[in-house]
Amino acid sequence: MAKPLEEWTPDDLRFEISRLTEELARRASTAVVTSPGKGRVDVVRACENWVRGLAWDETFTQEMVEDELAIHERKAGQELGPLDRERLIQMWLALYAERFAEAA
Repeated sequence: MAKPLEEWTPDDLRFEISRLTEELARRASTAVVTSPGKGRVDVVRACENWVRGLAWDETFTQEMVEDELAIHERKAGQELGPLDRERLIQMWLALYAERFAEAA
């Protein structure tokens, strides 16, 4: 949880602003790189194919699925956006419930 504004020192605020600026710059640079082109892997499609596929079973947990998505991100050299990640997790949860109704 964030600190109340009264507890921030000027140095804390400067550090936080620079940290946020760096994070935004990093996200902007990965957004440019992630546009799929010839020979590039679309990390969203790769992760979606994995979720829809049969590479996981009833022993998988949500944490294991997130680890697998991270592996695909590293292989593709791209990051999933937060909305894509959440959509893929929700898709997996729905497929898990459908495939393994007795285990859920």
